[in-house]
Amino acid sequence: MAGRPAPGTPALKRLMLPQGELAQLYDGPEGVQYLAYAELHPGADRGHHYHKLKQEWVYLIHGRAEMFVQDLQSAERASLRLQAGDLVFIPTGIIHAFRPLEAGQMIEFSPARFDPQDIYPFRLT
Repeated sequence: MAGRPAPGTPALKRLMLPQGELAQLYDGPEGVQYLAYAELHPGADRGHHYHKLKQEWVYLIHGRAEMFVQDLQSAERASLRLQAGDLVFIPTGIIHAFRPLEAGQMIEFSPARFDPQDIYPFRLT
């Protein structure tokens, strides 16, 4: 049937089908208890914090961004260029920030509920 994923297609995928894009972001045993949508504007970073309890996934719907991360314990740093369709996992204890390179949108989701007490500011430069 036209527009159906081929047998053996991975569970998490981004498919460009004749009827439009299908992005499967999560297929796992834990329930998602937090889901957020965020706009990205060049010149306005998002993040610059870490969580002790909440791990999260971020999916870039549209646009491009640079993601900066730093391990809280080891101080090891990295950066990654993201484009539409990229899905990244952010474990606990990882400082993270997103610098939009162009306007866009992203979705953030987590098996943990949002807790404002679990946001620890940390400016990545």
